[in-house]
Amino acid sequence: MKAHSFVRENAPKVLRHKSTESSGALCPDFTKYLYFLFAPTLLYRDEYPRSPGPIRWDYVVSNFGQVFACLFYIHYIFERFCIPVFKNFDHHFVTPRHFVVSVFSCMLPATLLLFIGFFAILHSWLNAFAEMLRFADRLFYKDWWNSPSFSNWYRTWNVVVHDWLYTYIYQDFSLIVRKCSRTFHMAIVFLLSAIVHEYIFSVAFGFFYPVLFFMFAGLGFGFTFLPLKSQMCGNVFLWVALFFGNGIIMCLYSMEWYARRRCPVYTDSYADYFIPRSWTCDFSAIRPYAGDLHAGSTDEAGQAYVPNKEL
Repeated sequence: MKAHSFVRENAPKVLRHKSTESSGALCPDFTKYLYFLFAPTLLYRDEYPRSPGPIRWDYVVSNFGQVFACLFYIHYIFERFCIPVFKNFDHHFVTPRHFVVSVFSCMLPATLLLFIGFFAILHSWLNAFAEMLRFADRLFYKDWWNSPSFSNWYRTWNVVVHDWLYTYIYQDFSLIVRKCSRTFHMAIVFLLSAIVHEYIFSVAFGFFYPVLFFMFAGLGFGFTFLPLKSQMCGNVFLWVALFFGNGIIMCLYSMEWYARRRCPVYTDSYADYFIPRSWTCDFSAIRPYAGDLHAGSTDEAGQAYVPNKEL
């Protein structure tokens, strides 16, 4: 995203340059590019406003300490709320009753992960780099918790990414495709954002399971047009939807993660990367969870357990 912004802002200068003009620096100095790489912004500018005074190193250390504390807290949430629920994945998890119970058990920890990730990245991490670089514009987020609608939440939740999407996707598509409506341009932004989010999840988890894509590009986009009677009703609906949505996402991805570690491989081809194993699992050949058995022990069927390095 930073590379696109750098090229997008400097390419027009080079293209407009004529050979008859006086020779000069068409591209910015490397120091400006290096500053932009570490600056807490995705929009390239030749100059940024700088905060006065010396760098407050105690503030920098405090913010980095908060980031590391958030990492430990995230680890605790997974160990306490996620692994004990899904590590023994079996045929009970695919029943409607157990699925609903699992979603409700994931709602609180998943929403906590959302809050912790927001605080660690958009507050502590970005403020630490802003202080070290004396970057004055520190509006990384707004009061999204008071948003009366999803459309307002998307604009205030992550101002850094929203500004990039609005500048280089929404506005550029508006100039290229002038005849289309505003809704079409919004759909392009949501589609691109959903694809990038799902790509990150697929690379991180090692399988393609487009739950987040459909939640983001489908329900998330549709909720922006939902008419609400009052701001209070809109804010209540926003929080209820966030709790349920995060619970469903955490539940489905956790089920697929442990299904791929306990269920046998469906096919040896690349199709296994795209086929949800939690839907096609052969429960009669399911393997025990490595954390519950040790070498030489037996499972429920009386089969000897052999350690598997993939678990």
